[in-house]
Amino acid sequence: MAKNFSRFSQSALLSLLTLGVVGCQPLWEALSPLATPPAETPTQTSPPPDASVQPPENGAMEAAVRQEINQIRQQNGLNALEHNEQLAEVARQYSQLMARDNFFSHTGSDGSTLTQRVQAGGVSYRVVGENLFKSTNAPEPVPLAVDGWMKSQGHRENILRPVFTETGIGVWREGNTYYITQLFLRP
Repeated sequence: MAKNFSRFSQSALLSLLTLGVVGCQPLWEALSPLATPPAETPTQTSPPPDASVQPPENGAMEAAVRQEINQIRQQNGLNALEHNEQLAEVARQYSQLMARDNFFSHTGSDGSTLTQRVQAGGVSYRVVGENLFKSTNAPEPVPLAVDGWMKSQGHRENILRPVFTETGIGVWREGNTYYITQLFLRP
């Protein structure tokens, strides 16, 4: 009986722990394994940006980031990340928010956290992570972003974390500055 209880306890514990990765900072949360976390809408000082209105080149850049990340994952024996459009919309909104409010951080100008933004976007997850990139006057920001992430231990870990199965990428350009948010997810 103790053996069965031990197996159940370990299984229950593993199902309740969710590792969220924010850049290079791990974040532990306790969630029910099948439940959608309750949506917490962050307090905002102004209306949310409309990330659905973007220039076509932004979409091409998002696809290029995804392609480069998947090539790196496959070179390292990992499965490619599937595109999650709902997650990409959360990433786009965050890139646009950083551009609009002129900041660069994993914590939003409205105080929102990664988990709050993903939950507010209606996305269910067990594990979630985020990589951010900002560049000014870069003729080709995609290779710079991916190369920069691969040279940063925490961001590299997000890219090569086997537990992640999906990604959403959001690019926003403000003048000559690009903001790129890549979200990683395991539903």
